[in-house]
Amino acid sequence: MKIKYFIVYFILLYAHALFAKSGYMQQIKVWDECTYALEPMRIDLMQLRDKRYEDINATKAIQLCEKSLATYPDDPHVKFLLARAYTKSKLYTKGYALASESCKEGSIGACSLLGGYHNLRIIAKSNDVKKNVLLWLWSCSKGDAQACLNLYILAKKKQYYVPEDLKNTDIRMLALCQEGSYPLSCHVYAKNIYRDREMYNKSDVFEYTTSRSCMAGIEEGCLLYREFLNGKKDKKNREEILKTVYEKSCNNGNAEACLLIADFYAKKKRNKINNITALALYEEACKVGHVSRACRYAGAYYLAKLEGIKQNIPLGLEYLEDACTPSYTHKEHESGSLAKIDMSLEGCYDLAKYRLNPPNEKYKDIEEAKKALKNACQRQYYHTDRLGCKLKIDKCCKNIKH
Repeated sequence: MKIKYFIVYFILLYAHALFAKSGYMQQIKVWDECTYALEPMRIDLMQLRDKRYEDINATKAIQLCEKSLATYPDDPHVKFLLARAYTKSKLYTKGYALASESCKEGSIGACSLLGGYHNLRIIAKSNDVKKNVLLWLWSCSKGDAQACLNLYILAKKKQYYVPEDLKNTDIRMLALCQEGSYPLSCHVYAKNIYRDREMYNKSDVFEYTTSRSCMAGIEEGCLLYREFLNGKKDKKNREEILKTVYEKSCNNGNAEACLLIADFYAKKKRNKINNITALALYEEACKVGHVSRACRYAGAYYLAKLEGIKQNIPLGLEYLEDACTPSYTHKEHESGSLAKIDMSLEGCYDLAKYRLNPPNEKYKDIEEAKKALKNACQRQYYHTDRLGCKLKIDKCCKNIKH
């Protein structure tokens, strides 16, 4: 039996090497922002998770794709990827022209992208609104998940030009979710269930789709999944179930999930393993997602003397400064975009207190404490307002009076 598995493994390894040596495979090595997926040639051995549109680094993608297109000027797939990068950078004239050219040459993804241009009437205001449906129908029939998802959203909005046979696309979308190739389909399907109370009562489907959405790293999917579990009567093993799903979500780039897993370890017995694990996750959430609460706790861990963690006061103060500095994030969704400002007022308070009364006088800095409190007093928070007013910071005193 072992020999059989070894032979299979050797064949797969040989196939991998064979494909890797071909000219086309050298071009579409999937390690950059441009050639993000193995299309039109799909090889299961080397399949990578597709990057969602909102996760693309557009500037980097344009540089890489322009270079790739200069080398392979007749490749419709590279044209599509460059068109998509132009679109993300709001270079719509360039994106539309390249998407049109690539779609005519047979790129499924380009036709889906072109459908988006027609749907939103970005270039020609007089575009026939039915063109987007026709383009998406073709792309979906060829297996493009994004096109199928777009049709599903249109059908749920009950647009008058959606063909009758598309009005009931729930089964198709659920199948797309179950295939695992496009997690966003799980998320959109779950949100439609959430809006429909009759469908929501089919708890097994909602639980499945929200968990898949969460595991894929979609933050809103995690919120829906957690809300669902909180509403269940049977609370048995809830924390462990959440932990398993959130760990996968954290691994897929969801900083909020990393924060919650860090909290899980922080609440456990303080020992070497739990301390190191919690700190690593707090740092991950702080650096990758700029989550201010995670920065605050990472700072606290380095300032304290905990088993398994070497005390690092400068680094701890740096994390508290990050927590106290407003960070601005812009997240895109299929229904629009959302701007968010994140700052930990508690982190500002911790930083100010430490700078005013540190265990080592070397780190005492009244001006740094005032700076942190001035940041915090832009909003109303009793502890920072009170401490800031003692240091005669006008804005903090005004907040106290109010």
